[in-house]
Amino acid sequence: MSGQSAFEKRYVDPKDQSDVEGLLEHFNLPPKVIAFLRANKRAVQIVLAVIISLIVAVSLYDSYKEKKIENAASNLALALKESGEEQKNALQRVVDNYSGTDSAVWATVELAHLEMKTKNYDAAATMYADIHNSLKADNPLFGLTLFSLAQAEEAKKDYEAALAGFEKLKDLDGYQLTGYTGIARIYETQGELDKALGIYGQYLAVIGDNNNAGNAKAFIEEKIARIKARQ
Repeated sequence: MSGQSAFEKRYVDPKDQSDVEGLLEHFNLPPKVIAFLRANKRAVQIVLAVIISLIVAVSLYDSYKEKKIENAASNLALALKESGEEQKNALQRVVDNYSGTDSAVWATVELAHLEMKTKNYDAAATMYADIHNSLKADNPLFGLTLFSLAQAEEAKKDYEAALAGFEKLKDLDGYQLTGYTGIARIYETQGELDKALGIYGQYLAVIGDNNNAGNAKAFIEEKIARIKARQ
């Protein structure tokens, strides 16, 4: 005699099941599983309630996060359209109200730029450093904030700190020219022309015969000619 198909519903006497428990037989669960679920019905209900609550909470949080990102981007765009003190206040509101978003980071960078414009170099350097140290190397702002930090240090004549920043930039893709010229410029400012020439020479060796570096090569050669004319 053939055995019972897994797709056939088992008969269950209504007096032995509640509405919920009756569903177990309709799912064709093994008897041991059904017995376990019946014996631990309260615990199972609690676990299911927790799971459902977590799913709802995650869904609501994702919705909240998405709305926060949208509002942050919108408020950043509006802040950038302002000018003067109004812009500074608007950018600060983005930082305060939307922390943890990319827009808040961008707003902080813009605030640091404003400090640079007003020659408040110490404040700008501190802000750039805080942002840069919080970023991963693959973040588009990583190189930009390092460059801005080096500029701020150079502007306040902390040449040692500025050189350290430009040294890192010359090893960063897309910022090599900025790094080498920054170092050479500081040496030139300090009157160490031979060191400046040496740095420019290093960069020319790095780019070699790269056809895509024609403009950079011409720029560096002009710098070298200008320094030699001073010697």
